[in-house]
Amino acid sequence: MKIIWRNKLLILWYRFFRSKSKKEKLIRIGRKAKGVTKILYLLPSEKNHAQTCSYFVKNDLVKSKIIINYLIHKDGIKYYSENIKKNAIIFSDDDFNYIGVFKNFDLIDKLKRFDYDAIVDLNQSDKQTISFFIIELNIPIKIGFKSILSKKIYTVIIQPSSTGFLEKNYEIIQKILGLK
Repeated sequence: MKIIWRNKLLILWYRFFRSKSKKEKLIRIGRKAKGVTKILYLLPSEKNHAQTCSYFVKNDLVKSKIIINYLIHKDGIKYYSENIKKNAIIFSDDDFNYIGVFKNFDLIDKLKRFDYDAIVDLNQSDKQTISFFIIELNIPIKIGFKSILSKKIYTVIIQPSSTGFLEKNYEIIQKILGLK
């Protein structure tokens, strides 16, 4: 599969012009460990992915000791339940520059200050340039689906289900985070 020129340019942009902090934070996940307490989900805005994803994230809302926020495009918010919307951080096309770099620095600073333990990118489309924004965040657990550029973005890569059932992939993510 050929990498889109725009995605190549975005990787270079984030690598050279947006610095990451050097602070390393480790999270131990297990039965006796603290595990994750603050999770940020990047939700897809395409209808076909959003409907399955909505069911998955709805199950995580019942966890009382975990703070969960959702980063979603304003065009995709209509596909999710009201319970998710109260924890949603919404962005729009105006938050990107002409090559697709996320430029809303107020939102970037807000997400950095919240100090998330894990970020889960549920986007499976190569056209979602918001995924490149993850490079900039200093979050120890970055989970996403396997793609051509996933090694440069995520710390944990999920192989998409060969049967086409996304529910199995979502269960794997819940197990990794200690939610199940």
